[in-house]
Amino acid sequence: MDGLVPYQQQRIEQSIVDVLKILDSKESKRVYNLDIAYFAEWMKEKHLTYQSVTTSDIIAYRELLGQTFKKATSQRMFSVIRRLFKMLVSRGVRTDDPITDVKGFKLANESTHIALSKKQAENLLDSIDTSSPKGKRDYALLSLLLRTGIRRSECAALNIGDLSTEEGYHIATIQHGKGDKRRIVKIPVDVFRSLERYIQASGRTITSLDNPLFIGFDRRPEYESQRISEKVIERVVREYGKNIGFLPPKRLTPHDLRTSFITLSREGGATLEQRQFAAGHSDPRTTQRYDVRKLNLDHNAVDYIHLWE
Repeated sequence: MDGLVPYQQQRIEQSIVDVLKILDSKESKRVYNLDIAYFAEWMKEKHLTYQSVTTSDIIAYRELLGQTFKKATSQRMFSVIRRLFKMLVSRGVRTDDPITDVKGFKLANESTHIALSKKQAENLLDSIDTSSPKGKRDYALLSLLLRTGIRRSECAALNIGDLSTEEGYHIATIQHGKGDKRRIVKIPVDVFRSLERYIQASGRTITSLDNPLFIGFDRRPEYESQRISEKVIERVVREYGKNIGFLPPKRLTPHDLRTSFITLSREGGATLEQRQFAAGHSDPRTTQRYDVRKLNLDHNAVDYIHLWE
């Protein structure tokens, strides 16, 4: 029995590692890790272990989450633990899953993120001073996020060699998207031109294939060859968001630009299928949650029914 404890502990630790492996974003891994640590601390206070937790304990933990956090946060934290227990069962740490019959938190079918209006999007880009290499980078970065809807993790991972042409159109190849999926993203001509100007200003060329696309400018006047981080992308978006009125605590985020892309493209006439494919969503319902401005009285479903005509 003495040898069983470290053996089981090893399986638990490996299960946690495997749960985190499904995430493509460093920030998501960090948040999920904190969620698991929060649950582990709760178990410690209740003198519980992963092997001894019962369904009644899970119900009590769910109640704690609902009383402590917002519904979206509670659902995320609960879903992390749900995944972990499934992994523990598959690893043989437990023979049963105590969370199976416990429902999560029902969320409204909508995004909590901001969708910029067309004018706000234009003002955001117009506020960027492109006279310096860093300004050219920031303009190209925000343009790419806003006009293609790619995730910040996908943006940070891009190399210059991921830019190419296909059927006469400029594209970026996302090598490892969410769920480690590879996909092609069309780049508007004006966005591609801004990328070319930025690359040239950084002292490189479009043929520097193995170079990271977005690099740092924040520590030294000259450009750095180090790949930009997701944290830097978040900071850049937040800082320029101030220029159009997004001040603490209501900051602009990279995910808001993704929401803006999905919403603005719908308002421009893109179909749900087109938006789903561009955003890299497996489920169209996920795409629909990003449609912040669903109510449109100028172009409404009721306008399509014409009786007695």
